[in-house]
Amino acid sequence: MPQPTVVESITVLQVGKYGVRVDEKTWYGVNEPLTPSHFSPSTTYKVSISTSKTGKKYIKEVVGVSEAPAPAAAPAAAPAVATPAVDTERAQHYTQEPKKALDAKDIRIQRQGCWQAAIQSPALTTWAVNVDEYLAVVRKAADMGVKYVNE
Repeated sequence: MPQPTVVESITVLQVGKYGVRVDEKTWYGVNEPLTPSHFSPSTTYKVSISTSKTGKKYIKEVVGVSEAPAPAAAPAAAPAVATPAVDTERAQHYTQEPKKALDAKDIRIQRQGCWQAAIQSPALTTWAVNVDEYLAVVRKAADMGVKYVNE
């Protein structure tokens, strides 16, 4: 048995793909021939509503439209506090810190990362004719990558 049609006044907060949001959590679906594009945010509508068996509300037709009152002027923004773009004291601490020597595990991790990046490069496959040449190009690229990382 279909639910009776009710006329409600709703204010649209958001227009979605399948309907409109009227409060923080409540969405109303839209029945044909209407589409969500017939609605605009911050507008109040008198609409004919039907409710499904599951309790979901659907807009059947628009009975009337009235613009929502314009929001009051926003209060003036507080003046921005000037902050330096770079924390020079911290930056000097990090730039003056001497490089520490890498242990064998760290070196292996660096080499493995550079090797993986080189072997997955689609550009390197165009520079080799066979597998041996390809592996030589990959090794050279990986070695150059490790050298660059350790500068």
